[in-house]
Amino acid sequence: MYQRMLKIFIVAQEPQLENLLKDINPLERFSHQIICQPHPDVSLLKDCSIIILDSFTSDSDFIKKTHAVKNKDALLIACFTMENLSTLAEVHNLLDQVWIRPFEEEKIRASFIKILIRIKENEDAALTQRYLDTLIDSLPDMIWFKDAEGSHLKVNNSFCRAVNKTKEQIQDRGHYYIWDIEPEEYAQGEYVCLESEEIVLNKKETCLFDETVKCQDELRKFKTYKSPIFDKDGEVLGTVGLARDITDLQNLKIELKILMESLPFAVMVADRDRKITLINQKFMGLFSLEQSDLEGRRIDSFIDESRKFTRSKKWIIEQEEENTLLLSQDAVLKIHNEPLLDIFGIPAGYIYLFIDITLEHSHKNRLLIDANTDHLTGLNNRRSLQDFMRKTPCQRSTALLLADLDNFKEVNDNFGHDEGDRILIAFSTLLQKIFPSDNLFRLGGDEFAIILPDTKKAETAKQYAEKLVAGFEETIVLHFPHAEVSVSVGLAIDVDDSQNFGELFKRADIALYDAKNSGKSAWRFWERHNHSI
Repeated sequence: MYQRMLKIFIVAQEPQLENLLKDINPLERFSHQIICQPHPDVSLLKDCSIIILDSFTSDSDFIKKTHAVKNKDALLIACFTMENLSTLAEVHNLLDQVWIRPFEEEKIRASFIKILIRIKENEDAALTQRYLDTLIDSLPDMIWFKDAEGSHLKVNNSFCRAVNKTKEQIQDRGHYYIWDIEPEEYAQGEYVCLESEEIVLNKKETCLFDETVKCQDELRKFKTYKSPIFDKDGEVLGTVGLARDITDLQNLKIELKILMESLPFAVMVADRDRKITLINQKFMGLFSLEQSDLEGRRIDSFIDESRKFTRSKKWIIEQEEENTLLLSQDAVLKIHNEPLLDIFGIPAGYIYLFIDITLEHSHKNRLLIDANTDHLTGLNNRRSLQDFMRKTPCQRSTALLLADLDNFKEVNDNFGHDEGDRILIAFSTLLQKIFPSDNLFRLGGDEFAIILPDTKKAETAKQYAEKLVAGFEETIVLHFPHAEVSVSVGLAIDVDDSQNFGELFKRADIALYDAKNSGKSAWRFWERHNHSI
């Protein structure tokens, strides 16, 4: 990333050193400029990286003057002979190296290379330091480095802002000073920073903590990562920590919880992986589950193994068109699911609302029942029969009985419609005693249809027809002797797998017509070739 040109100034009467050093190759990222003069102006030495004094080494005043004007990071080397070593005692503390004349070329070259390496190491270390400072100061989280005794060695700008102190004030100071906490206050409070440091030093591994810190007379909540720092021998030198202020997030979570508790229905919140993060009290009450039963688990854990009930067994799961319903003995809930989107429109979680639709569901069912039920007899009506035939194929061995009350018009004419209604109600009761209610349909007036799926034997259907005619004689005729009504029944069975209810109705209607023409109060079975018996 950097390129550095080293300006090397040699103060010498002869070019021996210049010739000796110019053949040494620069290190990576460095280049050399060597200048050799016998009587330079000292102002020329100010921007040099290395200054070598060879001509005036016996002059301590010149060495002192050069040291005074040079750059503070520049290295100063002086050359001495054995005769003028006495001068060295006065200035040795100002020099970085001493070279002895006469020169041993290999030693001089080795010393110069060590100087170059030292300069490069210092440059690399300074660059690494700038990397680190730039990185930690650009982060919004608090970052700090401590030694094993708890003194702060380095912190970032976010840390300084949090404690309202400068880096210089924080350097080498401990926890109590930096956070303005008296030891007595610390002992009485819930501040766990020092204890967590001990945990990290003992475990020698990265640990995550939730810590409460008093920050400028205000309590703040931090999510803190702390890691040990090791030396080359594996011994712990200290710790590095990163703290994220989650006070606002915690407050937001509290506000969300308050909002959830104020809603009039059960609420469940899950993250983007559909793991449950929050439920409200209404949810717990409805489903007899606690937060600990579900938190951190996937939404599927709310459902039992059979996939038909919730885990509490109180609620049956039912799919209705595009909705999922939960039904209990006295309530119906609809699950409303909405994604929670982040600022980029990407799902960050999901919220599930369990909305009570008991009255709406009951009203809807009532309307369906009313639409498909004969209001007088309570049997399925003609519309219900049409829905049945549309949704159910007419399979082989499906039996159809058509029943019609004989002389019923005369009952209405002679005794009124109320009497006729009572006979119809009594007949529907008889039908429900003989056949399943789902199989019974009032087509209108005094006409009724009975569908018997999977009637493998014609004799079984005939027995039902006989039982209906006989039952009518034993009940309706007995209770309404004045009405002089009877029942005629036409029976047909699908024997050719036509899957056509229309054809089956035609055949049963022909059989009914034959029954009425035979003198009524009878049943007839349709046979092929339009012959019924």
